[in-house]
Amino acid sequence: MSRLFAVLLLALCVAAPAQARGEDPLKSLSWLSGQWIGRDGVARAEEHFMKPAGGVMLGMRRSLSTSRPADTEFIRIVAEPDGRIVYYAQPLGNPHIVGFTLVESGDNMVVFANPDHHYPQRIVYNRYGRNVVAAMEGPDGKGGVRRYRWTWRLAGDAP
Repeated sequence: MSRLFAVLLLALCVAAPAQARGEDPLKSLSWLSGQWIGRDGVARAEEHFMKPAGGVMLGMRRSLSTSRPADTEFIRIVAEPDGRIVYYAQPLGNPHIVGFTLVESGDNMVVFANPDHHYPQRIVYNRYGRNVVAAMEGPDGKGGVRRYRWTWRLAGDAP
């Protein structure tokens, strides 16, 4: 009986979620943490992500231009209790928060999607050395795809 108990205990430990083993379930997204700065036309674009801790990464985006008011967004990437990793966006101070579920990830890349949202339906990040390329993608309303891309350089570490 003790051998069976040991085998079952070992299986349980192997199958236990990363968070239960003391690892942050967002650890694989650590490459996204930092202060990212670039240009969007004449606007200065910034995106900041804190390091993952406790199953949460907090972020914010801001675009500054002399021709229009600041464009802002609050972001949370959360490891949900059901195991999903969700990117929650709250653009322009909008009280409506939209969730995008992680659908693909690899070394220095991640894709979040919400096919039920009008636009965007996908949010993509790719890191190339000290640069991150971010993209929003979704239907253009004419049967095609509309994409916006930003390239940011690492300007500083994240807390």
